[in-house]
Amino acid sequence: MKNVCIVGGLRSFIGVEKGMYKHLAAEEIGADVVKALLKKFPVPISDIDGIIMGNSVGGCGNGARLLTLEAGLPESIPALTVDTQCGSGLEAMAIAAAKIEAGLGNVFIAGGAESCSTKPVRTRSENHPDYKADGNNIYNVAKFVPGTPDELTMFRGAEGVAVKWQMQKDELDMWALRSHRLAADAQASGILNDIIIAPHMRDRDKDVTKDETIRPKISEKLLKRLQPLVPGGKFITAGNACLTQDGAAFVIICSKEYAYKHNLHVEAELVDVLSVGVDPNFSPASTVPVVEKLLDRNNLSVSDITAWEFNEAFAVIDILATRELGIPEQRYNIFGGAIAYGHPYGASGGIITLHLLKALELLEPAQKEAYGICSIAAAGGIGTAMLVRKVEDEL
Repeated sequence: MKNVCIVGGLRSFIGVEKGMYKHLAAEEIGADVVKALLKKFPVPISDIDGIIMGNSVGGCGNGARLLTLEAGLPESIPALTVDTQCGSGLEAMAIAAAKIEAGLGNVFIAGGAESCSTKPVRTRSENHPDYKADGNNIYNVAKFVPGTPDELTMFRGAEGVAVKWQMQKDELDMWALRSHRLAADAQASGILNDIIIAPHMRDRDKDVTKDETIRPKISEKLLKRLQPLVPGGKFITAGNACLTQDGAAFVIICSKEYAYKHNLHVEAELVDVLSVGVDPNFSPASTVPVVEKLLDRNNLSVSDITAWEFNEAFAVIDILATRELGIPEQRYNIFGGAIAYGHPYGASGGIITLHLLKALELLEPAQKEAYGICSIAAAGGIGTAMLVRKVEDEL
């Protein structure tokens, strides 16, 4: 891609399922972020060619359209909802970028919103081949692998990765501790404050002022006591896996020509984005081949990348990133990851993109240009990765 820029973006504070946003639907959280986005950045609403939203567990049909209307934006603005599960937010950005490259528009708002707290209760139809005669047909987790439905598919996948790559439980827990420590440091310093907004709250007496699940005092002793999430397993626990969350994150993406014409400062150029499929029974492992392919396609090496942000759904992903890909720890998830912040599925692509742009500001600020990569391993065995280039010079 040679014609796409990220003007900037915002995210909400991130809340745990049934926590501070338990009475807010995904489109409401997302609408507040989009409204704040359009106030912060000088892009006329009349120039918006569409809103593209990632969402995985919502029940509102085309949630992006509902978000657009909730935000009070003109009815003339079209909207599209994307579901590739965990990778939905990054895929929303990829679609926006592709539309710009194809000449189908100049300015899009893309990202995602999720509310695990208000997700619908799902049940199988009696006509479905997986229908159970005993009437036990309510399910919480979508079916990601052919065969018998398994609500523990994602946990089994992470457990399988830990076994296959010969990881150690203590090693996984150390990454979890790191995630909370760095997230707590970022929270205390306020380094991310300018990319976070607090959605309008309903039925609460106090304002939201921080991400809800960062644990500054979490300890190795506590992590050791947690039981495995997979029966018979020994690696994946609630301590080294992310929680389910509520939140939203969006960016404004435009063509270079538009940015130049309107004298916009841009955060970065969106250089490339792609997806790769792997064995769905080892879905966290998809982050390795997708990053390798992204680097190869752009004639880059790991050493050429200044900052990295991976969606830390499981600590096994941290080990794959640093051990298998050779990413330096000091350039990787420098504000902590999803084990601390949580993983509001459809919004996570936007969240890690914003954290990546912030990391590029801090790491080697004297560089005139710097590359960054963010990556998500999604349910079903699909890895998505995006390459951005931060340029100090104005377009």
